[in-house]
Amino acid sequence: MSSAVTAGAEPPIDPIILREAAEWLTRLHEGDAGPRDWEAIECWRTTSPAHGRAWQRAEALLGDLRALPGGPLRATLERTAARRRHLLRMLWLPLLPAAGWLGWQQLRIDGERFRSATGEQRPVTLADGTRLLLNTDTEIAVDFNTGARTIRLLGGEILVTSAPDPSPVPRPLRVVTQDGSVRPIGTRFSVRRAHGDEASRVVVFEGAVEVTGHGQRARVDAGQRLEFGASGPGRAQAHAGVGDEAWTQGMVVARRMRLSDLIAELDRYHPGFLRCHPDVADLRISGTFPALARERSLQLLAETLPVQLRQRSSYWVTVEPFASGR
Repeated sequence: MSSAVTAGAEPPIDPIILREAAEWLTRLHEGDAGPRDWEAIECWRTTSPAHGRAWQRAEALLGDLRALPGGPLRATLERTAARRRHLLRMLWLPLLPAAGWLGWQQLRIDGERFRSATGEQRPVTLADGTRLLLNTDTEIAVDFNTGARTIRLLGGEILVTSAPDPSPVPRPLRVVTQDGSVRPIGTRFSVRRAHGDEASRVVVFEGAVEVTGHGQRARVDAGQRLEFGASGPGRAQAHAGVGDEAWTQGMVVARRMRLSDLIAELDRYHPGFLRCHPDVADLRISGTFPALARERSLQLLAETLPVQLRQRSSYWVTVEPFASGR
């Protein structure tokens, strides 16, 4: 007897695998990859069918970007390695419609740009006295004109301490993400839309903000946090106090957090790959971890949980179940 095989759509690819494909492709196209890099990439690509499909998708999207007609986006892609790196990292966002993603990238040409590298936290003081702290791997564009003061969060996370506008005619201050805008009312707050996040998040520490997105508005007061995405602003909820502000001190606070979520957060602060084995992904962990000192954080995990570290290279570490026989 013969068995029938029903052809269907390809299974979805894990966003983490898509991100890895983009990172590997970035390394190759920066032009300084050596034989060991090529060997490691080939090993990664052949690990599973999903890895192979992710690699094909990353290469295809890079080809589509290079086929764009001349313009700001094409110039951005070709200008510097940093720009290529930012674009390629966006490959792993499968939930963003292509048109919306390209449209958001086009807005990146507006205003003066500031950026923090992976593992860097950068303070910035704007012309009006507003103080910013850029978290790891963050990019913003600042556009102050006669009508408004706009801070566009292109990716990452910022802490904003707003200042009164010194202009004779006060201009509103707003922080814009691809999901909407945040208008402070004399306040101190953070906004996050990091690579891989499906929505933006605002946390208010002092004062209040008004969030606008998809034709809806919501007020967020001190002590509250709110997410806003494709369906507009959600409901304001009490924030986690010191936990939500810990990143400004270079720390990550975990309260019964899934190990895989903690690993993903620590991964934002370091180049390369920090992975969590599926068998230990659901372990719960509480504690305070130094985000900017990965080795210390991983040591704390190994001392607290039944896990061990498998280090393929200085750029690739996997947190795995502890094997007593090894």
